[in-house]
Amino acid sequence: MSAGRRGVRAWRPAAAPGTAAPGAAAGRAVAVLLAFAAGAVLSWQAWVNGRLGDRVHDGVAAAALSDGAGLLVLLLVCPWLPAFRGGVRRLAAALRTPRGAPGSLRPHHFLGGLVGGVVVLSQGVSTGALGTAAYTVALVGGQTLSGLWVDHFGLGPGGACRVTPRRIAGAVLALAAVAVPLLGSLATGAVWLAVLPFLAGIGLSWQMAVNGRLNVEARTPYPSVTLNFLLAAVVLGIALCVDVVRAGLPRHWPGDPLLYCGGLLGLVFVLASVLLVRRIGVLVMGLAMVAGQTVGALAADALFPGDTGTGPGAVLSSLAVLLAAVLACQSPHATARPARDERPSLEPELTAP
Repeated sequence: MSAGRRGVRAWRPAAAPGTAAPGAAAGRAVAVLLAFAAGAVLSWQAWVNGRLGDRVHDGVAAAALSDGAGLLVLLLVCPWLPAFRGGVRRLAAALRTPRGAPGSLRPHHFLGGLVGGVVVLSQGVSTGALGTAAYTVALVGGQTLSGLWVDHFGLGPGGACRVTPRRIAGAVLALAAVAVPLLGSLATGAVWLAVLPFLAGIGLSWQMAVNGRLNVEARTPYPSVTLNFLLAAVVLGIALCVDVVRAGLPRHWPGDPLLYCGGLLGLVFVLASVLLVRRIGVLVMGLAMVAGQTVGALAADALFPGDTGTGPGAVLSSLAVLLAAVLACQSPHATARPARDERPSLEPELTAP
C-alpha cells in the first residue's frame, strides 16, 4: 500500500443481523454477566442500608450516610482525573448544542441522580420492614413497567423499541408480582413501605437511560456517576433535615463496618449501569440486572434472615417478577428506531497499512 493511503480512515459497514463476530458475542456475554453482578450488588446495597436503618431505628439517616460515603470517595478521586475534567467539558458543550442537533443534551438528561436518591431512601426505610426479597420485587416491578415507556420513546442510547403483546404481558405480570409485598404491607398498616420502592423502580429505568446518554457524550463514566451522587445527596439531605426536625439524629451507631459499605456498593452499581447500558442496551441490561437483583435478594434473606423472613410468597413473587422481566425483554427480531438526538454509533477504523 502506498504511503498516501496509510492511516486513511474508512467506514466499515455494519454486520448483518446474526453475523456478529465471535469476539463481539463473547464481549456481549461478559457484559450481561457484569450486569447480573451489578443487579446482585444493588440488592446487597438494599440489605446493608436496610439493616443499618433497622439498627439505628432511622432509615433516612442510614440512607444519607450511605450516599455520603460514596460521594466522598468520588469527590476525593474524580477531580484529579483528566478523563473526568474532559468529560465535564464535553457535557457542557453538549448542553449548549441546539435541540435536535446530533450530540445535544437537555437539562433533564442531567437529573437521573434525583431518582438515585429516592432509591437509596427507599432502601433505608423499606427494606428492614419488608425484607430484601419483597423490597426487590416492588422495585423491579416498577422498573419493568417503566422500561416499556423508556424504550418505546428511545430515551436511552440504544434507540427505541416498539411495544409488543409479549412486553405488555410482562408488565401485567410485574404488577401482579408487586401485589405480594403490597398485601404484606397492608397487614402492618404501612402500604407506603411497598409503594416507595415501587415508585423508585419506575424512575430507575429512566435513570439508567439518561445516564447512558451522558456517558455517550462525555466518553467517560466519571462525570455522570459523580453527578448522580451529588443529586442523590440533595434529595437525601432534604429528607434528613425533615427527619432531624421530627425525631433528631440517631445516638447509637453499630460497630459492624460492613453496615457502612452501602455507599461503595451503590458506587459500583451506578458505574456498572453507566458503562453497560450502551454496550447491551437498556432492555438486556435491565433483564440481567433483574435476575441479579432477584437472586441476590433471596440469597441475602436466606443467609442473613431478619424478622420478616423469606416465606413462600416472597420466593414466588421473586420468580414471577423475573419471568415478567424475561417477557418484557424485546425480541431480537423486533424493530428498533434510533435514539433521539443521538449520533451514529459507527466507529471509524484505520485501514490496514
